[in-house]
Amino acid sequence: MHHAFTIRALLKQLPVRIETAVAYGDRLLLGTATGALLVYQVSEADRDRVPTLTLVETKKSFARKAVEQLGVIKEAGVLVCLADGMVTLYDLHTLANATPLTNTRGAHIIALHTGVDHIDGIPTLVSKLATYGKRKVVVLEWRDAEFYKSFEFSAAEKIVAMQFSAPGLLVLSTAREFLTLQLPRGQWDDLFPADTASLRTVAGGMAVGHIVDAAASSDTAPGPQTSAPSGGMWGSWALSLSGSSADVQTTIARMPSDKLLLCHKDTGVFINSAGKLCRNEYSEPMVFSRAPTGITYTSSYAVAISHDNTPQAQPPSSSGSAGNSHPPAPRFNVEVRNIGTQALVQTLHLSEEEPSRIINGAGGKQVWAFGPHTVWRLMSMPIQQQVEDVLDAEQYDEAISLVAQSDNILEAEKEELTKKIRWLRARWLFREQAKYEDALNEFTELGATPTEAIALCPERIAGELAEEATDVESLAEENDTADESESQILRTASKAEPATWKDALYAVMRYLTEHRRWIQQATRDGKRELEYAVRVLDDDDDDDENDRSRMSSDSARGSRQTSPDDDDSLPHVRLKRLAFSLEQMDIPIPAMAQVVDTTLLKVYLECSPGLLGPLLRVKNYCDVEQSEGLLLEHKRYLELVDLYHGKGLYRNALQLLQKQGMAADSGSLHGTYATVRYLVRLPEDQFELILEYLRWPLQSGISRMQDRSVHDSPSSNEYDEDWPAPATVVTMVFADDRPAAEAFPRPQVASFLRQTSPELVVLYLNYVFETWHDETSTLHDEMVTAYLDMLGNVDPQDADAEVNTRQHLQKFLKSSLHYSPERALARLPDDRLFTERALVLSRLGRHEHALSLLVFSVASLALAEQYCGENLTQRPDVFVLLLKLLVSTPPADVIDNEAADIRMGRLEFPGIEASTEKQVEHVRTKIHRQFVGHLLSTHPQSIPVAEALPLLPTDMDFSHDMFVYLRSQLCTLDQDMRTENVVRSLTAAEDLQARRQLKHLQTNYVVVSETRTCPHCLKRIGSGTAFAIIPSEGKGHVVVHYSCWQRSKSASATTNGHGASNSPRSAASTSSSEILAADDHAAPGVVIKWA
Repeated sequence: MHHAFTIRALLKQLPVRIETAVAYGDRLLLGTATGALLVYQVSEADRDRVPTLTLVETKKSFARKAVEQLGVIKEAGVLVCLADGMVTLYDLHTLANATPLTNTRGAHIIALHTGVDHIDGIPTLVSKLATYGKRKVVVLEWRDAEFYKSFEFSAAEKIVAMQFSAPGLLVLSTAREFLTLQLPRGQWDDLFPADTASLRTVAGGMAVGHIVDAAASSDTAPGPQTSAPSGGMWGSWALSLSGSSADVQTTIARMPSDKLLLCHKDTGVFINSAGKLCRNEYSEPMVFSRAPTGITYTSSYAVAISHDNTPQAQPPSSSGSAGNSHPPAPRFNVEVRNIGTQALVQTLHLSEEEPSRIINGAGGKQVWAFGPHTVWRLMSMPIQQQVEDVLDAEQYDEAISLVAQSDNILEAEKEELTKKIRWLRARWLFREQAKYEDALNEFTELGATPTEAIALCPERIAGELAEEATDVESLAEENDTADESESQILRTASKAEPATWKDALYAVMRYLTEHRRWIQQATRDGKRELEYAVRVLDDDDDDDENDRSRMSSDSARGSRQTSPDDDDSLPHVRLKRLAFSLEQMDIPIPAMAQVVDTTLLKVYLECSPGLLGPLLRVKNYCDVEQSEGLLLEHKRYLELVDLYHGKGLYRNALQLLQKQGMAADSGSLHGTYATVRYLVRLPEDQFELILEYLRWPLQSGISRMQDRSVHDSPSSNEYDEDWPAPATVVTMVFADDRPAAEAFPRPQVASFLRQTSPELVVLYLNYVFETWHDETSTLHDEMVTAYLDMLGNVDPQDADAEVNTRQHLQKFLKSSLHYSPERALARLPDDRLFTERALVLSRLGRHEHALSLLVFSVASLALAEQYCGENLTQRPDVFVLLLKLLVSTPPADVIDNEAADIRMGRLEFPGIEASTEKQVEHVRTKIHRQFVGHLLSTHPQSIPVAEALPLLPTDMDFSHDMFVYLRSQLCTLDQDMRTENVVRSLTAAEDLQARRQLKHLQTNYVVVSETRTCPHCLKRIGSGTAFAIIPSEGKGHVVVHYSCWQRSKSASATTNGHGASNSPRSAASTSSSEILAADDHAAPGVVIKWA
């Protein structure tokens, strides 16, 4: 409740009894019980004085008996007076020229209405006067201030109250029900029964609170009280029929916006100008504390008067205990309720006497109450004071309703004030009511920045946005007259953290997540800024001016005092709680996104740590400094790595991973696997950083492998998954199908890996060659170098490793076409790896040198034979070169090597022992000559006999292999001779056939002379025209123009159909051929001679 009105008794102890009154303009007319009319001038309050009434005229003989009702039709200049059971019309300005309406004799109720009605499509100002008496309703009508017509309608029941809801609709009430009368048709319609239960039923207001209020008001409503029935409308009818007509207390009061309040006893419902219930605006009936005897309205309030039946408070008995004493009930006879919310706003007690009537004037801006001998003025408090009081009581819905209904606020300012109140309500819902979803939805509808909601959270969430003092604290500090203990209570209550902060954070989390989606959508739409409503605190000097310009009141001053006899001036009150403005501002998206994402991270840490990853692994605007500190505090290292990665702080992430990888208690980050896995995520432009931080995983892997080989204990494999092997590291980082791995500079990768281990170079380059088919010469040379380095690092006792490595090197030297043989030859050692040197020499075309190494240094005749077979295409006489080496005398050092090989068992011959140089030479000669026979018998096609026989020694035995070779050579020579004879014969036959064809062509010719004409067009066939040669039976060949032949062929096809046998084309096909010639080009089979 708050103070909406103050009451001042302007007239006291009048010598006459007031029966009725009416106010218009600055005039107040009082009708008395003696028939006199008192005219007062109203002087409104200003800065120096209070409102006063000045008697300007007295009409003692205005009516013969008591004036029962007064009304004013201002547009027609008519004063309506009901006295002595008849209505009389007077001139409003002179109060003379009485015109009695005889057809209204017996009337006891009148109703007036003025409004705009569309008559024949023309807007017309229509005023109507309705009277009821003797079971008939008389309606008089004025149009555009001119009397138009009167109507009479009979009523079946006694009417106890009536009002116009529209120019064409009159709402009436009997003792049992509410009715409508349509004008001028005279159609009566039932609305609903006129009893409390029915009104609550039709309004949907079966709330328990209202039923209790009705029961509490039974002291002012005689007769038995019955609770709301459960039988619906039929129960309501039963209740209406059970009452006595003597108990009827029915009122029909006009309300703002052309609404009517239909009230029975203490319950009323609203209907609109069409006579329909206002269910959408009012879901429940309006229930007064007591049954009103009169109701009027202002723009925001329904003001009712009632009889104060509260017993006088008795002085406390000396014998009574203090514990059993009850405070007396408050006394009142004026009740004020908000029309929009129907809430009780204020109760006032008129101490002079009981009020009997209440009216309004000046369009609802003035409210007058009348007793038998007293006139009170209900003066409205300044609207800003009322709003302030309601906000102090935290009745925000009431404040919104008050602003929306007030006619003392400019329409342009209502929306702004409503937004500000809704703003405060959202904060109140969040902090005081724990209705977090409702509060955040309110902020969203207002277009508030997310910082407003964030500021309401605890300081650990809001950070710098956390509010130092709430509105309650500010109010407590500014209220100098408030009790200090009360202020302390307010401060403590405002700072108390709700027990449901977890629910609040979940609501904030959903709110920020939704807002984050809006920001992302705006970013996708190409927007750079978003518009928000921002709260800006007003300056002290500006607040007063803004308050005065935004809100005005019929009283420039007001007070919370309610004493009607206090004459002090009413001080102006500023709106402390609304001392801010909501300004629409364009805020850059990155700035707002940073606040949203950083706060969302804090909320996730509190409520849902599992959502940190999805937030940080995508593009976000989290503040790095704040987020880093929070994540480190909560030991969320994986999420911190994601944050660094999203912000491009790759070095920070790798430093953290390396530090945690070395720590024993770092959980999943222990070891090098997390670092390697992160290196895989880096883009190609971070190549140098990758190499820098890849050394640690590689060196750690090599060290652990060496430790395992030394200790050879099962416990050394405990952290294998966390400490991947170097080969696994290289495979993950470089030998992968990622675009970044493919884009890395491969020579630099190979050079980096060579510093660690040549095996890693081989692993990487094998993947490069096989997957990406790289043909860069540098990389292939690097591969040769890596294999040679591997051979240099092989343990001499590990023969299998050396053999395996050499096999891979030899395979590469054979298969690769892109390495540089010169560089490879320079890198090969001189005293070993002769097989590899031979392969390189073959690439250089130095086959004789290569075979010499294989025959004398490697001492492997099988390898020499294989070499010749592989290089036969490049060098066809390679077997001759090998044969030449086998029959020649090797150098002395080679002989020594062969002897050593024989002694070591690499060359074994059954039954032969060789220990001296001559024996070795004998053995070598014997072996080579045997292998010469093998070569001659195995590869006779590759060794020409003309080149082989001169090389063979004269003392060489004629073996079976020699026999096989010579026989093969002779067979080859014989076959070559036979082939040559066949070819010679075929060539002679082909020449003879060509001669015969030439002779035939020379006998078949056509002579085209200058005088030869076309048989179709009879024109001469010249050498520059196209012509056709058509075979003809018995006539040789016919020569025609090509165009003539085409036309003839088309005509023949049209006449005889396609494929006719006598067409030129068909004839040509059935004979020899169809011959076309152009200029000097003839078809095959015909020679053209030009004469």
